[in-house]
Amino acid sequence: MNDESRDPALDSIGQSPNPADTLRHELLRLVPSAFSEGRLDVAALKRALGEHSAIETGERYRLEWAGKTNAYKVLQTPTTATLRPQRELSVNFDSAEHVFIEGENLEVLKVLQKSYFGKVKLIYIDPPYNTGSDSFIYPDRFQESKEDYLRRINDLDDDGSLMREGAFRKNSKENGHYHSNWLSMMLPRLYIARNMLDEAGVILVSIDDHEIANLKLLMDEVFGPENFIAQLVWEKGRKNDARLFSAGHEYILVYAKNMTTLKEKKVVWREPKPGAKEIIEKWRSLREIHGADNYEAQQDALRDWYKSLPESNPSKKLSRHKWIDKWGPWRDRDISWPGGGGPRYDVIHPITKKPCKVPERGWIYSSSEEMQKKIDLGLVEFRADHTDVPFSKAHLLPVPEELTYDDEAELDEESDDDDQIGLQVLGSVIYKQSQVSVKYLRNLMDGKLFNNPKDHEVLGRLIKYCLGDDENAIVVDFFAGSASTVEAVMRLNYSEGGRRRCIAVQLPEPCDEKAAAFKAGYATISQLSRERIRRVIDVLQAESDLLAPAPPTLGIKAFSLAPSNFKQWRGDGIETAEELAKQIALFADTQKPGAQTEAILYELLLRHGQELTAPIETLDIEGQRVFAIDARRMLFVLERFTEAMTQALLGFKPREIVALESVFAGDDPLRTNFALHCRDAKVRLSCL
Repeated sequence: MNDESRDPALDSIGQSPNPADTLRHELLRLVPSAFSEGRLDVAALKRALGEHSAIETGERYRLEWAGKTNAYKVLQTPTTATLRPQRELSVNFDSAEHVFIEGENLEVLKVLQKSYFGKVKLIYIDPPYNTGSDSFIYPDRFQESKEDYLRRINDLDDDGSLMREGAFRKNSKENGHYHSNWLSMMLPRLYIARNMLDEAGVILVSIDDHEIANLKLLMDEVFGPENFIAQLVWEKGRKNDARLFSAGHEYILVYAKNMTTLKEKKVVWREPKPGAKEIIEKWRSLREIHGADNYEAQQDALRDWYKSLPESNPSKKLSRHKWIDKWGPWRDRDISWPGGGGPRYDVIHPITKKPCKVPERGWIYSSSEEMQKKIDLGLVEFRADHTDVPFSKAHLLPVPEELTYDDEAELDEESDDDDQIGLQVLGSVIYKQSQVSVKYLRNLMDGKLFNNPKDHEVLGRLIKYCLGDDENAIVVDFFAGSASTVEAVMRLNYSEGGRRRCIAVQLPEPCDEKAAAFKAGYATISQLSRERIRRVIDVLQAESDLLAPAPPTLGIKAFSLAPSNFKQWRGDGIETAEELAKQIALFADTQKPGAQTEAILYELLLRHGQELTAPIETLDIEGQRVFAIDARRMLFVLERFTEAMTQALLGFKPREIVALESVFAGDDPLRTNFALHCRDAKVRLSCL
């Protein structure tokens, strides 16, 4: 996002952007005629949209619940919180590109919104299923101040440290607002999540039967029903102790940020067929043995190889690819239009020279020209004569459309085409026993410490499938739980060499004192999450040491939600000049006493829309520490400033310098002189 088009609602200092202001700015950009003297003109907006009638008040199709209006108020209330770095809880803090944040996720999302607005490619969340035994935070005290709310939801003591009790409430089925509380909890989080998504981004939300109906309607409201992609079913195994039916499945709702963008970019999701790559490798070896043009010998040998495979081998399931031509192993495929009603035209048989029989459903190819192109490529197989319908060939390797069958180009070289071997679309039903992930996590963590963990292999498959070739995407999970999403992303990067980045957020939810996790020394779920990540890093590090240096993303930056490091101006209660002067004196230094430099730096990075993993360079300028980002185009002076530093700082030709008022130690001429030098050098100076 360039400076000219940037939403001014994102530029406020000291608090998070208001989603309503962001939406208003976007509407103003798209439909300026809908505003008059800065206010929305509903009639003008309707005219611009061609809407000549309105939905009458009263009965209409919509999702309503007790507390919905207040849920929007919570969404639109900015936060003054920040994220405090926790080096002692991190792994490779300075080089890590994954982030783990401990804190209430709505406040965390508000803090992150400016820095990650429109940057996230995929969000996966596994929120509370509202089974009647969930403990989660929902907005129910709208009269309290934001500071009180922040302190309550994080249960902070005076120095901002996390305490253990008092923040989590069970949403019992006996509660008259049982479903309403859950919806009020979900709405603002989903809304901000949508803001963070790239225009081609997607969100996946796990849920079960308790709230699937409500969640689908809520997702329709937040994302728009036109952006619905699929409702996946994850079958996890049969429960033989069920009285009537075994409900062993869960759901995953998949929505796009903007389905139109996916269509414009011609996004197609595919994944490799299991066993296909092994077949291609076998074919390549047979070509070496029998000769590149001896297709019959290759076919015979390939079929013998299929017969030798055990039934459990995934390549066995693809044994229909038992013919071979120039493009490799292939199988027959129906050449008729799916569902019927396809085009009908003459296709001349190459031997009899008469039109072939047309399939009852019509040809699969929309025109005779397209059909001829497939014939020229050798992708249509004719029968003995024209009385039978020909069939098309389905190869494991892709056949480039621009080639003709007579071209010399070959597809048997090991190249990028290997990534396209035997691609298939993912079905809407996923089968994976839940006990697999339970046993895996038990072995990793030396005990069964987490109930119902998500399978990181299934999540990795979905992430890879939805992201496609984007190996630098940002993935977010703000209900991190056992941190399966983090492991999924880390293992994808490790196995494929990508640099996908993951941001995970987890509440400091206390572990039940009777639970194995508590007895093992984990006071909160977030502690358990971090430890799982650390152990995964250790495993991958040990594996990489045997093969090659560890990927640069093998680490985690830990942060915690905390009150701002800066004093918050309070104008209420000031009635006299003396009281105002006293308040001004308190703000001679804007940062709170005892605020750490690194904590201040990261708060300022977030306020200026920088990512938490932005590389930070520490410079020594005349004996003073100065921090630089973005190839030194942005400098932070946070500890001390002297006149001797002026030319050195401006010598870097930065775009902006951010300085604390305290670095001038009350020397107004020094500050004024530096500001003049910055102005003359066309460098923006921000003093806080």
